[in-house]
Amino acid sequence: MKNVTVIVTDIKIGTAYITSYPYRPNKPRILYGVPLYRVTVKGRNDVNNLVTEDFEAIRFGVYRTKNEGPKIVGLADYQTHTLTWDYITTMNDDAWRVYDGFFIHQGPNNPSSGSYGSIGCIEICGFGEWDRFNDTIKKITGINSLTQISYNKLVTVEYERAERPPLTPV
Repeated sequence: MKNVTVIVTDIKIGTAYITSYPYRPNKPRILYGVPLYRVTVKGRNDVNNLVTEDFEAIRFGVYRTKNEGPKIVGLADYQTHTLTWDYITTMNDDAWRVYDGFFIHQGPNNPSSGSYGSIGCIEICGFGEWDRFNDTIKKITGINSLTQISYNKLVTVEYERAERPPLTPV
């Protein structure tokens, strides 16, 4: 069993267009531009070779309720956490829990489509990229069960410090 580190960098590599969450007004439909960030998964495989894979992810989202206007949210400070494989009710699926309501989970296949709401989880973007992300974790740890990887506390996440982007309607 090998350990895996997920690094949420401060490196911007593109732009995603998202709606606010949990409230998304239909009229007028408002989209916001937020940066895509590089997320790196790294560790040493069973023959001790370094394995490094990069992904693009939404890091910051737009929180809005019927009573509160939109604001940028997400984890901006440097911090580390041990991840657990857990169920997310809002996604109706399993994902990596950072803590409380912060997760690393599947994001939109096309982050420029504007069909996705986000409130500050790390959302791995691109068609098939969520599976590749989890397959990389399995390959490094040498364990084929994400539940077992979680039980053994083999995955940590490291957030690099990043400035929250401005609220940018598009």
